[in-house]
Amino acid sequence: MAPRSGGAVEPWLLRLPGREARLREPPLDNVDEIVQQTAAAIAPELRSPFAVFGYSLGAWVAFELVRELRDRYGLRAAHLGVAARPAPQTPMRHPPMHTLPDNDFIDVLDRRFQAIPPMIRDSPEMRAIYLPALRADTTALETYRYRPGPQLDCLVSAFGGTEDADCPSTDLQAWGELTTGRFQLRMLPGGHFFLNTCQQQLLDALSLDLLRALVP
Repeated sequence: MAPRSGGAVEPWLLRLPGREARLREPPLDNVDEIVQQTAAAIAPELRSPFAVFGYSLGAWVAFELVRELRDRYGLRAAHLGVAARPAPQTPMRHPPMHTLPDNDFIDVLDRRFQAIPPMIRDSPEMRAIYLPALRADTTALETYRYRPGPQLDCLVSAFGGTEDADCPSTDLQAWGELTTGRFQLRMLPGGHFFLNTCQQQLLDALSLDLLRALVP
């Protein structure tokens, strides 16, 4: 996100290969590759101050994107927002599932995140369309390895669902270790996809933090 004249914020949405209008493109299954391609695409157009927000896997992508923009392009974010994902230096809580056979993979993914709509779970045709992106996301998530480096210096806001067993508040609190700037943790009602039921609360909190970070 980058501010426009007059204090308004212009949102830039990241649409990865294998989704929506890019559905026919092979999905990316590596966080580093996602970050490098994204940074190269936006860096020439990016102006400070700016903020980056990521949800679930997107939280780790957002974190690494902020580091890549700083280290390779000399662009420093004013705010990093992360949601539904433990800090990257915390240990994984579950065995990997990205190599499981298709049926087992779908079952485990659905049990952990309640994320598979019946139209995908029960339809071989729909599975064939959406499974590559789901598996790529899971592969990226489970093969990502945090590399220690200089701390950020921006405001970091972390959000979690009170019923998300995969992302307890202690793991979210660890995001504060990655910045010398201010840190804010908020827990909202719901599970991993608390965004679906607390969208306005999340947007209001993000707006408040953006105001604090982006307005001089």
